[in-house]
Amino acid sequence: MKLSPRRAENLSLVALLLGLVCFVLTLWLAKWSNSLAAQIEAWHFLGGSTIWLALFMQFRQRRLADEERLDAEAYQKLRRQGKNTSVFEGTPVEDSLHLAERRLVWLEKYLVPIFAILTAVYMLAVSVWLFGKVKADEVTALAGHGVILQSSVFLIAMGLLSFLFSRYASGMSRQDVWRPIRAGGNYLIGNAILCVVIAVGLVLADFRYSSIDRIVAYVLVVIMFVLGVEIVLNFTFDFFRPRIKGQYHRAAFESRLLGLFCEPEGLLKTAAHAMDYQFGFKVSETWFYKLLERAVVPLLAVMVIALWLVSCTVIIPPGHEGIMERWGEPINLSSPLQSGMHLKYPWPVDKVRMFAVEQIQVIEVGFERFEDEGMNRPVLWTVSHWKNEFPFVVASQRQSSMDKDTAGEGQIKGNFDLLVVALVVHYRISDVAKYGYSAELGYQDPAKLLKALCYRQAVQYAAQSDVQSLMGPGREATTQQLKVEIQSHADKYQMGVKIEFVGLESVHPPVEVAESFEKVVSALQEKQASVLGAQGEDSRIREEAAGASSVMISEAEAYSVERASLSRASAERFGSQVEAYKLAKDIYLWREYLAVLDEYMPALRKYVLASDKVGSWVYEIDLKEELQPDLFEDLGLTED
Repeated sequence: MKLSPRRAENLSLVALLLGLVCFVLTLWLAKWSNSLAAQIEAWHFLGGSTIWLALFMQFRQRRLADEERLDAEAYQKLRRQGKNTSVFEGTPVEDSLHLAERRLVWLEKYLVPIFAILTAVYMLAVSVWLFGKVKADEVTALAGHGVILQSSVFLIAMGLLSFLFSRYASGMSRQDVWRPIRAGGNYLIGNAILCVVIAVGLVLADFRYSSIDRIVAYVLVVIMFVLGVEIVLNFTFDFFRPRIKGQYHRAAFESRLLGLFCEPEGLLKTAAHAMDYQFGFKVSETWFYKLLERAVVPLLAVMVIALWLVSCTVIIPPGHEGIMERWGEPINLSSPLQSGMHLKYPWPVDKVRMFAVEQIQVIEVGFERFEDEGMNRPVLWTVSHWKNEFPFVVASQRQSSMDKDTAGEGQIKGNFDLLVVALVVHYRISDVAKYGYSAELGYQDPAKLLKALCYRQAVQYAAQSDVQSLMGPGREATTQQLKVEIQSHADKYQMGVKIEFVGLESVHPPVEVAESFEKVVSALQEKQASVLGAQGEDSRIREEAAGASSVMISEAEAYSVERASLSRASAERFGSQVEAYKLAKDIYLWREYLAVLDEYMPALRKYVLASDKVGSWVYEIDLKEELQPDLFEDLGLTED
């Protein structure tokens, strides 16, 4: 039985009207629910209208060509029977009978590729425009719960209707006469899948996953761009593909990627043909292949279900605690799941959010490290040793006590400098309920908020400090004070964390002014060194003067004692001499006389000759040099 193109023509017209209706309805749903993904899908529906319009024109022309062919066959039959068919006979009349066929050839050769190019241009241009719109669009809240559910129902209904039309078109395309209609069926299966994805995304977005709709919007834009690129590639490859008369020529807008979803069994046929060619026999006719071909869909379904059921278990590693969320709502805040394996409802009903409660987490304030942590870099003021540094405003000097009366207590008067303060904060999660699910505040990113608190406290503390304190003896006091203040504000905002340590990696001026800062610091150090040197010299002179004064006083006191002792001894000696003189006048005088000679002429030899024959003193002085040493010299003997 010969199949008529009229059936495909009617299907193309109905599908064209369905695409336009879905475009209007989806655009209205997007505005009603504030869904960006639904808005993009509306333009995706409109993109299929060009394909169905081309198919409608193609099958309509085929129908006209078939009718013309029947008329030509009837005309030839009448001529063979010898009957007059018209008053106008001859070549012009016969040529007019093939006008629709020539139009069909022209349409399939030129008009169908033109529609393919229009479809590709539409997909690429609209995808680029929508990508810019999605990127620049601010995140807006979706409509109410009821609106979201109703919109999801409408989208699923449109997806189901598109799926039925797709399967119907795919079934018709198995016939060679209706083969081109596969392009529209492939496009409709894409619409059906994306409608269901958007509906599921809206439902999940209604359960505290508001970012899913934006993610789906990005995915839709990428899909439209990829489909546009595929059409361009198909159109380009058609120039190099050999054309055989009577063989079906695939249109450029027929997506092979979407065909994988519309007819997944085609993959098995392609694999079977490849294996037939490689092994040299009909692999596709074996019992195993036929069994696999029949059971591939159930096997895939079982695999998907098995993977889905695996989500019923969750393993919490050591040192972690888990909070189970049911449809986005935590259900065990008072008793978090401990490490081990636990059961739950499958995704997306239940989801477990894990927290590393025993792990020390680090927040870096005022700097960013290089990615290659293994490299050793010198920590010099004039050399950048961090990837990024964020200077803080610090007072260069504190106000004097005289200025406090006018400036106010706690204020700083004077110039301000920029100082790079590299601060490291170590913290640990102490309460997962407050950290991830604060009842009153509720933070989407607690770590980011805690980092912002650390930055704020560091900025405030730096503005109330001075350069000398932060770079000098005030480092330990700085870390202790910041630890107390950060912990206080974390408790105020119910962060559920415990600050374990606050340390200063480095404190230095920015690299751009480090050299000038070093000159100032060197000048200050030289000044301090000069002052300390002068103070040391002053102390040395004072100590030397004090020592000299003490020595002089001691010598004067000793001299005074000596003079008094000598005078007293002289007086006592004179009295003893008088007594000795009274007892023996001559002997005393001679003894004194000889003592004087011995004292004042110790180096001269003196000879005493006692004689009663001489009545006067005779002095003989021997001034000759002694030629021979004394016999008893160097023997340690003393002369008596």
